[in-house]
Amino acid sequence: MIQATIYHNPICSKSRDVLRFLQDSGISPIIMLYLQDGWTTETLCGLSASSGLKWRQMLKADAQSEQNDALINDDFDMIVHYVLEQPAALERPFVVTDKGTRLCRPIDTILEIVPLRPKAT
Repeated sequence: MIQATIYHNPICSKSRDVLRFLQDSGISPIIMLYLQDGWTTETLCGLSASSGLKWRQMLKADAQSEQNDALINDDFDMIVHYVLEQPAALERPFVVTDKGTRLCRPIDTILEIVPLRPKAT
């Protein structure tokens, strides 16, 4: 059985699409509601490290603008503090499986870490 965790925002259509893909593929992911529960420094660092993404790639465009100086100076502490205070600043959804971590924007990125496909109806 494939283990998966999705960092999910139910309001986001992309996040809902990825969750539906997982469920339709027979995967019951752990759903982390990061807007409700918030982030931890450990989780943010883990997502960056395991996905191979830089902070600029992980932040939404408006957050990139607000954190431009921190991004230019690679000020890890300032960026993480900002995301901890503004959980919606991070792009979504992130999915973690034993095959890796991906920011599933676009959705087909999930195919790199989920070998199953939704069953035809």
